[in-house]
Amino acid sequence: MLCRSDFCILYVDDDENDIRLVEFASEPAGVRDGIRTVRSGPQAIDYFQGHGPFVDRGKFPLPQVVLLDLRMPRMNGLEVLEWLRAQPELRGIVVIVFSSSVHPDDVVRASNLGANAFVQKPSTHIDLIRLLELIKGFWGGFHQFLPVQRNSVLGELANPNLKP
Repeated sequence: MLCRSDFCILYVDDDENDIRLVEFASEPAGVRDGIRTVRSGPQAIDYFQGHGPFVDRGKFPLPQVVLLDLRMPRMNGLEVLEWLRAQPELRGIVVIVFSSSVHPDDVVRASNLGANAFVQKPSTHIDLIRLLELIKGFWGGFHQFLPVQRNSVLGELANPNLKP
């Protein structure tokens, strides 16, 4: 499914139930065509780098917003956040840590690593729809994103007019 707008959200979570809940809420929230999902930290990095199944930037555009779960095996959300913030060409991507629990140490660490927000996963379907609507409304409607750096490798991968 292609993004129909320039606003895309990457949802990073290993919990299949949470993924289904977000996918189910994405349609009434008006973000269904703009949401992409990966199920692990390494898969998120492959997505950002355009590796493997994510090489087609038409299908897998660089997101403007990342909803990032913290508790994942192999590479947790904080490690993904740390990697992401170490990539100069990706620093403009908004990262919303999206966690089931709000432990103060996690909030502090995520903030120190450069998270833009820390949100506890909503407990109801209505609240999840509302959250997705707010993300789309604010980040997709009002926030001014940094331009993609075309001189970087990742910026070049995002440019569909490249010639071999």
